[in-house]
Amino acid sequence: MGRQRLTNPELVDRFRQWLVCQRYSRGARETYDRVAGKFLRYWGRRSFSRVRPHHIQDFMTELSRRDLSGEVVRRHLWALRSFFDFLCLRGVVDKVAPRLVRPRPERRRLLRALSEANVRRLIDAAGNPRDRAILELFYATGCRLGELVNIRLEHVDFVRRTILVRGKSGDRRVFFGLTAKGRLREHLRGRRVGYLFESQYLVQNGCVSWNGSYLCGYWLDYRDGSGIPRQRCVALGPASLGSARAWRKFRRLVPNPDEGHVRKKPHPLTRTCIAQIFKEAAFRAGLGKVTSHTLRHSFAAHLLDNGADIRHVQELMGHTSLASTNRYANVASIPISRAYRNFHPRR
Repeated sequence: MGRQRLTNPELVDRFRQWLVCQRYSRGARETYDRVAGKFLRYWGRRSFSRVRPHHIQDFMTELSRRDLSGEVVRRHLWALRSFFDFLCLRGVVDKVAPRLVRPRPERRRLLRALSEANVRRLIDAAGNPRDRAILELFYATGCRLGELVNIRLEHVDFVRRTILVRGKSGDRRVFFGLTAKGRLREHLRGRRVGYLFESQYLVQNGCVSWNGSYLCGYWLDYRDGSGIPRQRCVALGPASLGSARAWRKFRRLVPNPDEGHVRKKPHPLTRTCIAQIFKEAAFRAGLGKVTSHTLRHSFAAHLLDNGADIRHVQELMGHTSLASTNRYANVASIPISRAYRNFHPRR
């Protein structure tokens, strides 16, 4: 009896499961699944075995009309290659059409790193102990964003000052100094279990606001037991009531706005939350756009500036190829400037 033929949506669903089995990172799974879904909507019910390279080109042209960057277009192509590799393994197609499409060569930009003084300004500009600990640990370890958010306290050795991180190239140990240790202790305040940086579930207090006609009290109502909150509003009075009296009236009418809210188990901070931390700290420090990868670049560049061996930096960064680490040699300025001044005849 032959194998049952799957529909196109079923194949996309199996592809999603295959990505999990292949241990792709969460970010890669989400991107590849999204691109496969886009191609499914573009291709419709026709068999994937009829896809040819010019169909892939037409699909990429449709994407380009949205004024996507070259990097995003290349990621779409990589996702399609992975999807058609999966289809080939299942015997759905006998040729991987996306691999016959060549993107425009990528112009590799020079990586940006902050100076040591600007790193200090960034960390000092963080608004609370948790944010300062996050920024300090990024700079101390050179971790990727996905690695840092998934660190658990069981993986942190405060005696040897090492952390076991699970990266896309396997597990490795990273190191942190006394400054980072102090920031972490200040953030944890004695906590010993769970994620190193957990989401904070604060009690909902509601808010009082002017809606254009009168003062109102707003809160999320969880009392129906479904877990889905409903936004509620209660009129409090005219503007002449004043903020303090409006809050007292709101507390009298709604004594416990958080009633019925069942707290979930703590989970790690999201990427969006980390990005917001960087955005706010960089704004306060006046440094323009700074991301977690900017601190990762700074980590590598400053190690090389201070004489670290590039092989050691490769291990600390978790790079499988030395060519990836070599990109940071262009960011590290001190060895290059020293060589120029030592050897150029008109220095």
